[in-house]
Amino acid sequence: MSTGICMLVTIGDSFTYGTELRDPGYAWPYQLATRLNMQCVNLAQPGASNDFIVRTAVNAIEEYSPKLMIVAFTTPNRFERNGEHFTPTKTPQQFIDWNDTWALDKFHTQVKMLETYITCKNYFIGPWDVDISYCNSYIGTLVEMCEGLDKGPGGHPLIQGHTAIARTISEIISKP
Repeated sequence: MSTGICMLVTIGDSFTYGTELRDPGYAWPYQLATRLNMQCVNLAQPGASNDFIVRTAVNAIEEYSPKLMIVAFTTPNRFERNGEHFTPTKTPQQFIDWNDTWALDKFHTQVKMLETYITCKNYFIGPWDVDISYCNSYIGTLVEMCEGLDKGPGGHPLIQGHTAIARTISEIISKP
């Protein structure tokens, strides 16, 4: 359903959601939307897997017809089952027989598939642990964009970090 509104859709994990901010409304997607004079739909979820991120991106294209989509991928070492997100930190028992090679191959397939599927203007943000600079729409990692700034007890950027991320992305995507 197209709304006719200049829409920014963002998808990712806790860094995109705004985990550890007092108000997730100060997360970088909303700050970026303000800078770009766009409405923001932030579909990020804490602990999200790339399965969730890819599926949500595909569905969001149909639902929102965004002018701009920013996909912030997460580590390949996460998965989702029945709507529940599993991470090695929070659920280590689920990763006893984990196959890193399989997970990495699957991740690169997901990135390449999504890159060819998205038709609106889009940018990809890579995870902290895998290089996706081969993508035409790659613009860096969130960890790099907020490096050196305060983080919460769980390692997530605080308001200064989200502001730095929004500023960095705005500068990158505003270049001719």
